[in-house]
Amino acid sequence: MQVGDIELVPLSDGMCKLPQAFYVGLDFAAHQDLLAEDGLVHIPIGCFLLRSGETTVLIDAGLGDVDVGWAQGGQLPAGLRAAGVLPEDVDIVVCSHLHVDHIGWLAVDDAPYFTNAVVRYGAADWQQFVAEADLDSRGRQIMEVLADAGRLEPLDGDMLPIAPGLTARHTPGHTPGHYGLVVSSGEARAVLLGDAVECPLQMEEPDFYALSDVDPALAARTREAMWRELEGTDVAVTAAHFPGLQFGRVLVGTGRHLFAPLT
Repeated sequence: MQVGDIELVPLSDGMCKLPQAFYVGLDFAAHQDLLAEDGLVHIPIGCFLLRSGETTVLIDAGLGDVDVGWAQGGQLPAGLRAAGVLPEDVDIVVCSHLHVDHIGWLAVDDAPYFTNAVVRYGAADWQQFVAEADLDSRGRQIMEVLADAGRLEPLDGDMLPIAPGLTARHTPGHTPGHYGLVVSSGEARAVLLGDAVECPLQMEEPDFYALSDVDPALAARTREAMWRELEGTDVAVTAAHFPGLQFGRVLVGTGRHLFAPLT
């Protein structure tokens, strides 16, 4: 994906395999196409590499080289190498939120994996996912490694500049400190929704939600506000778990919003 002068490369760290109950309120009898042969919903663990001028940014850091039953990661380093990027080349890592499938590669063997990068994340996520988490929580341990190394720069507020052409937008609900990322260059624009949207179908059927939403009602209001802003525009949109990490546009439907994949 080229957004003006900015290169945006989708990368998958692996795959989540989620039970139908994860999508609360979704009638799978009408959506059998979402299910794999094992009866589960298979979705990628998405990350995005952004290159803008002299700055290299990684948006979300995957699960890491682990198998946690419901998800298996480990592919991100190979994806970065294929794009011509080594861990030490990354200047900034932006985590849309602090769920473990978005921060897994931040620390490896109790040391920062991206050795020259500063890590940006929503400050409002710290209390729940680090301070109040169990001591043996992998997510807590990862973030404490980064804190001890002095690599963390929390985000607090809205429409915060991250790098040339990259702005963090507060999109709470999935977590308190969730951020989407707006990529802009000239008149071209793309929006990375993180986990504010778990599935493109949520545009057409807004009443179901992901079990991992911390505040489902707020998450629904955030999604609706984004759809109203994006519908009918040329803005390219994707999210961390969209099938194939495919970009699309939000179309105006009859009483609903529609997702049209870019070809």
